[in-house]
Amino acid sequence: MSRKIILLTFFIIAAQMGFAQEPLLSTSISRDSIMIGEQVEWSFKATMPASMQVYFARVDSIGKGLIEVLKTTGPDTLQHTKDNITIESKLLLTSFDAGIYELPRVPALVTHSNNNLVDTVYFNSVTLKVKTLPDSLLIAFLSADDSTKVKLLKDIKPPIKYPYTLMEILWPWATMGIVALALIAGLLYVIIRLRRKQPVFGKIKPAEPPHIVALRELEKIKTEKLWQNNKVKLYYTRVTDVLRVYLEQRYAIQAPEQTSDEILQALAQLPLPDYFIPKLREFLSTSDLVKFAKYLPAMEENENALTLVTQFVDETKEQITKEDAG
Repeated sequence: MSRKIILLTFFIIAAQMGFAQEPLLSTSISRDSIMIGEQVEWSFKATMPASMQVYFARVDSIGKGLIEVLKTTGPDTLQHTKDNITIESKLLLTSFDAGIYELPRVPALVTHSNNNLVDTVYFNSVTLKVKTLPDSLLIAFLSADDSTKVKLLKDIKPPIKYPYTLMEILWPWATMGIVALALIAGLLYVIIRLRRKQPVFGKIKPAEPPHIVALRELEKIKTEKLWQNNKVKLYYTRVTDVLRVYLEQRYAIQAPEQTSDEILQALAQLPLPDYFIPKLREFLSTSDLVKFAKYLPAMEENENALTLVTQFVDETKEQITKEDAG
């Protein structure tokens, strides 16, 4: 008899030790009902011997996505003593579908450091209700005696339509008219600038004085040594063109389109020194003979042609004062 008592006592102690090795699991939600779009916290706690470790399962969605998991917190250690440890993990949930949902049992893995065994344990399921509007806003009883008469919520009133004002009617047309005028003005501006060979954007570069342009071209002709390289016709053509362009820009004479006689007649009307007219007549005559009669002037004539035009430009140039330059 005493032997049976000893064995029974042994089994009771062993069962208690085995039970003591099992973790104590608890689960709860901060609220058992929420409105659509509100958030609720679902927490899991495991209290167990310090020799154990618990691993919470990852939860991404619940109820085929009807319950959304917004955030996972933990696991965090709430209490840690020599013998026991309490660990907690939390899920932040929300839902946009009304209904009553049974949150499932969530598994966790528990490891025993003493014997390296791994167990699967489950947290209990909980119920969550997702509501649309409080019942008091949907139905209001008219009286306690007649509960079948209810007053439903009224529909939202449609937007109020006000008559159009004269300004609202004319404003789009006025805006389109202003835009059209601006486009026409811009187009005319571009056309005028292009016809004048002026840049469309930016400031107009001031034109150089006619004598500066002419003297630069004459110096270029001199350095090219055209008549010295048997290019006499090209030489006289270039020098004559410089003279014609200068007369046009300096005295507004249409020299590029005029004959030599017409140019001389126009020069006779200008207050020029008397010695220039006969010299220019001789130069223009020689130039015409070279260009049209294959005349070959002497070396002295070639040199005098460039010297004459250079002297004429230099002595007839327009004097620019400081006021004009400013």
